[in-house]
Amino acid sequence: MEIPVLQPTDTVYIIWNKKKYLFFGGYDYHRLSQHSCVETAVKDALGTYGLNCGGSRVTTGNHPLHIKLENTLSKFLTTEMTALLPTGYMANLALFEVFATKDIVCYYHPDCHPSLKAAIKMSGLAKHVIPENIKDLDAHIQKHGKKPCIVTDGLYSYLPPLKEYAEIVERYAGALLVDEAHAIGILGEHGRGAVEYFNISKKHLLITGSLSKALGAAGGFVSGLTQCIEAVRETDTYAATSALSLPLAAAGIASLDYLRDNPILIRNFQQRCLETKQHLIDAGYDIPLIPSPVISIFISDTGRVNALKHALINAGIYPSFIHYPEKPGYFRFALSSAHSKADISCLLEVLRNFRNTL
Repeated sequence: MEIPVLQPTDTVYIIWNKKKYLFFGGYDYHRLSQHSCVETAVKDALGTYGLNCGGSRVTTGNHPLHIKLENTLSKFLTTEMTALLPTGYMANLALFEVFATKDIVCYYHPDCHPSLKAAIKMSGLAKHVIPENIKDLDAHIQKHGKKPCIVTDGLYSYLPPLKEYAEIVERYAGALLVDEAHAIGILGEHGRGAVEYFNISKKHLLITGSLSKALGAAGGFVSGLTQCIEAVRETDTYAATSALSLPLAAAGIASLDYLRDNPILIRNFQQRCLETKQHLIDAGYDIPLIPSPVISIFISDTGRVNALKHALINAGIYPSFIHYPEKPGYFRFALSSAHSKADISCLLEVLRNFRNTL
């Protein structure tokens, strides 16, 4: 499979095959990777501290910027403590290294991120896909009698039933793990993710995520109760990896501060996402009406796929067709708060016209 080479020219356009296209791909949902406050923080940190802190967090690489970012994340998410890791993938691996020592049974959402599935597999814990019927899940837990650990992303192209998961976990004093990588900066009144959106109790909650999505930076984290986060810091995954690059830590702090100070940006973006999706629903598309930026369109017919690709290209829009290994391909359009109404109208016109040809 040929991987496209894309070069951004500004917040909404890219160069592809030597031509300029309007871009509705990726996941830098607020384009904070290009915001002046983030760029300044990165330049200042690079000039002051350099690029690499020269060690793991438990040896010689623990820096005040790492600690400040952890504290900033905890305050933003309203959790007790946070452990910072270089990527979201490693954050999930570290947490399941802790879980591997527990007498629990994992129940994971079938669409959860591959990093969660890999972490569960490596833990060696008993695992099951979460049944669609919550009553079946309850009966299964009663049968084996062990504490459940329910694992899910906070946001897919639809919303998972987090309230129901939380009730099960509360009933059996288990654990609820929510990977908020795509929900932070998107869902909730303050952009704190699906946990805020659904008002989930933090009593049995652990949050993992990435700073590379709406925050436009890089790095991963595990956040939650102090006892568990301290255990994460005792894992091999945490101890045996180089610490996050210092300019990236500074970028994460700047992005979180910006979102904290600009909640109206998040709420306006949520409204724009809802309005855009309503237009598509009115045009006949079967998509959930939720305040998130991703629009997923699945087309099984190869001819129709190519027809939409050509229609997008002819309109000057990059044809964002995603094909993960061992999964069917689909169109994934991602709105950003940087897109203008005219940009979105251009995309809507192509999708409406395509729908009318069915």
